[in-house]
Amino acid sequence: MKRVCCLLFLLLSLACAASAETYAASPEGLTVTDALSRCRDGDVIVLSAGTYDEARETFPLVIDKAVTLRAEDGAVINAPAFKAALRVEADGVTLENLDIRFRRTGVYAVGSDLTLDKCRISLAEEKWRTSSCGMWCGGVYRLTLRDCAFTGCGLSLAGPPLSEKTRNVPKLTGLFEVGEDADFFTTHTIENCTVNGKPLFYAVSLPSVTAPEDAGEIICCGCEEVIVRNADVSDSSMGMVLAYNREIQLENCRADRCGVFGIYVAKCESGLLEGCSAAETNHGLDIRASKNILLRNCSAADCDQGLFFSLMRDSAMVDCTVSGTGQGYFMAAGSGNLLQNCAAIACENGFNLQKEGHVLMTNCAAEKCTVCGVRLDATPTAFIHNTLRDNWVAVMAYGGVSFDIADNLFVNTGCCALYLRDIDYSRFSGNTFTGSLQDSVQAVGSLGGSLWIGNVLDRPVSAAQATDSFAPER
Repeated sequence: MKRVCCLLFLLLSLACAASAETYAASPEGLTVTDALSRCRDGDVIVLSAGTYDEARETFPLVIDKAVTLRAEDGAVINAPAFKAALRVEADGVTLENLDIRFRRTGVYAVGSDLTLDKCRISLAEEKWRTSSCGMWCGGVYRLTLRDCAFTGCGLSLAGPPLSEKTRNVPKLTGLFEVGEDADFFTTHTIENCTVNGKPLFYAVSLPSVTAPEDAGEIICCGCEEVIVRNADVSDSSMGMVLAYNREIQLENCRADRCGVFGIYVAKCESGLLEGCSAAETNHGLDIRASKNILLRNCSAADCDQGLFFSLMRDSAMVDCTVSGTGQGYFMAAGSGNLLQNCAAIACENGFNLQKEGHVLMTNCAAEKCTVCGVRLDATPTAFIHNTLRDNWVAVMAYGGVSFDIADNLFVNTGCCALYLRDIDYSRFSGNTFTGSLQDSVQAVGSLGGSLWIGNVLDRPVSAAQATDSFAPER
């Protein structure tokens, strides 16, 4: 019986192979778009030499059947701005010898069992680097990359696209999960691939791994211990992807000009990032859905977002510096976290804390921030011994929670030094306001009967829009 089953399987395979068709695409003849619309599972599309661009092709080129896309030497897929070159939706797709030039995403994959062999994926123009990605894999199992080269970009791993079922799971971006299944990170095969001419290092499920200093991108997932020292993973898409590890140790690592994230940590149990930095990167150091992580002496400069905590527990940023970013320090939906001796200089929002559990923020500085030095959005905070200097708004505190704001220095604020709106009972003590150009303190809505004592104001409190007042001082 077993021999009969094997024979039937062989006959079925031969029949499928015999029925498979090969389509010849060319820049002047059959387009890749038309070939993909005609083909069936098992078919092969061969691209002859030449350039395939939006003059005749429709991007993204959607692959929704288990086909092979094979290119002859000299064939180039040149994708336009804001669109992916390839969108792989089917399971079991194979891409061979493709030369992909992109201005948003090279390969956008949501289909599993995808194989890339001898492919070259390049950022076509430097001006499209922000939010660009060489290969984005969302909820993909068993990816195989062999002898592939990424230039100006790299590989990004994530969970599947958001849906109604994923409403309460951690998010990687506004479109994708972090990834609730470790197999999204650990089931791949990556062999002899490079990022910017340096090795793409991939390690999974090891008791201890030390990444090489000369790696162009580092992906370590499901390991007990990960050690990375002195690595420069600049000019990638996600310079480092560290997910589902027990402990991570990063020292003196750099991730400049990365399209998505410089250093990305998710679902890790503990770790230290010491002296790590990112510049001109979308998100500099992005830490999510982890606990017991310390960032010490880390920095971000001229990034869209600098140092990022989301869904973090019992973690801290200490002695860090962020400058010239959109969001300097960002925290959201975590608990038990600390900011100490950190500086935000010339950012839009220096520190942005959104719906966190109680935060301790002490001995920090926000200077020359063009929107707000510190934004405390529904985040109960002990805000003590901080310096706010030359900001448009120094501190905004609001959202129906309590704050302890004590012994801070507010200097030369352009609009409002301390803005309060609809807060629960809070305590304000020993704060000094000098050089306020407009309002020192502005109160709107309920103040919750908050205590105000021992503060030094250069301008009276503006409370015309408040429904109650401070006690006992006014």
